[in-house]
Amino acid sequence: MFDIKSRDAGGRICRWQFGKKKHTVNTPQIAIVVNPNNQIVPVKDLQKKFGAEIVITNAYIARKSRHAEEIEKKGLHKYFKWKGPIYTDSGTYQMHSRGKVDITPSETLEFQKKIGSDIITPLDLFTEPNDSLETAREKLSETISRIKEARELVDSQLLVGPVQGGAHQRLRIRAAKQVSNIRPDIYAIGGIVPLMSQYRFRELIDVILNVKMNLRPDRPVHAFGCGHPMVFSLLAACGVDMFDSAAYALYAKDNRYMTERGTEHLRELHELPCECPVCSKYEPKELDERLLAEHNLYQTFKEIKTIRHAIREGTLWELVEQRIRAHPHLIEAYRRMRKYNRYLETVVPVSCKKAYFETGSESRHRPEIFRVKQRVKQMNLDDVFEWQGIKVPCGLSGTYPVGQCVLIDDAGESKKCADSRDTVKTVLEYQYGAGAEKVISKDVEIIHSKSTGRIRTIVKGGNLLGTLRANDGLFIPSVYGAQEIMNHTPKGTYCVRIDDDAVPFAKEGKSVFCKFVVDGDERIRPGDEVFVTDDKGEFIACGTALMNLHEMKSFEEGVAVKVRHGVVDVVTK
Repeated sequence: MFDIKSRDAGGRICRWQFGKKKHTVNTPQIAIVVNPNNQIVPVKDLQKKFGAEIVITNAYIARKSRHAEEIEKKGLHKYFKWKGPIYTDSGTYQMHSRGKVDITPSETLEFQKKIGSDIITPLDLFTEPNDSLETAREKLSETISRIKEARELVDSQLLVGPVQGGAHQRLRIRAAKQVSNIRPDIYAIGGIVPLMSQYRFRELIDVILNVKMNLRPDRPVHAFGCGHPMVFSLLAACGVDMFDSAAYALYAKDNRYMTERGTEHLRELHELPCECPVCSKYEPKELDERLLAEHNLYQTFKEIKTIRHAIREGTLWELVEQRIRAHPHLIEAYRRMRKYNRYLETVVPVSCKKAYFETGSESRHRPEIFRVKQRVKQMNLDDVFEWQGIKVPCGLSGTYPVGQCVLIDDAGESKKCADSRDTVKTVLEYQYGAGAEKVISKDVEIIHSKSTGRIRTIVKGGNLLGTLRANDGLFIPSVYGAQEIMNHTPKGTYCVRIDDDAVPFAKEGKSVFCKFVVDGDERIRPGDEVFVTDDKGEFIACGTALMNLHEMKSFEEGVAVKVRHGVVDVVTK
């Protein structure tokens, strides 16, 4: 089960539950790399001290280890004294770094099964960023063949589907589609370590997003070999769910001290700029390899927790825009994301708990700003004001993000307010397109809050049409209001069509689960107020979409629409 619990930007917090033991991993998450030959930090301490939920080890190294016999006899969990899930890599990176490995694809699969791996990786072919198109094609063809064979052999454990293709973006797109069709349990974007080590972050963004937008959205996406905190938030905003890291140990061995802004050599530190349990107790000269590795782990998990907090609070973009200041190439990479706004806009929620904060010139190119620009293009723009370089209808002066924003310099961008009737009409057109504004006829009564003076409820003929939600200014329809909007807009507008089996439950106001979604409006975005219909298009409920349509039709678990009202709630006069 991979269930979305919260989302912001392109990031998502998901509850990933799998295996006979019902292992649970909360993403975004990092799998800590543990070496069977050299455990700088004992594996058994990773959960208690640092909050680790999953570890990853290399099956090829384990097979060649001096402890191989013990590992085979006990299995990985008993050997490492680890009760949580264990993910095994196949030896692909060793093949890349050493030129070859003396193990066959089928042998590595059988060995991983034998030692009790929970998540098994086939022996794919590492594609170098500088590989020619012909070489990359050949490697990809062989990798796809091996994943298909692995899918036949791995059934009790989860299977990883590595996505290769080098720096050839069309090949990456093809790889993503082919791997997606094989239906592995987790996608791993491979061949990206050289891009990160060479600070080629713009190319990394191209790889991640070209792959991400062509994969099924109902599986976790793992960025193989990505283990430095300075890039976590940027990649999480692109939709990466899993990272893995041996950097904590490798850097400690080389006396390097990790921060979310980069890496410092221990000899350059006069004091420790951190308050983790290690840094609070020791001076720089007192840190040995074990203590430095522990600091690096604390820093790593701190950043993962910071990202999850930002997603819950709706501040992931702000976090990313802080982190990219650590390196010019990260800023360059973030700006590269603009190229993918048409995709990112489909996964970014339409509303947010917090106001839109402008932190620099890059903020004006976020997907939600792109969305505003695209939606207002289709609207009546007779009475407008300038906002973030966009001509915005005055009726949106109270609607997110236009109405809930903090700008660096808002001179010349003061919001003009429309009258109440025009405001509601504009918001309806913004949310549902042309025609929805016709719901507001001459007999509509608009009631304002006595305490704030803001528009509160909209009534027609004694029946409640809906409310303007205080925190984002969006129109929240009642059952009556939903039916009125449907009557004034083209058939299927912002509708989610569900299977007949789910209709009785939705009518009673119960949420619609993904497995019952048949089809719907492709314009639906997470957070949109939508209409649930039966197979004939008859209205049965209204509520908030938690996913876009593509996600609703892809996920087998989880809630697609959080229903607010079913038709049994309708009361008309």
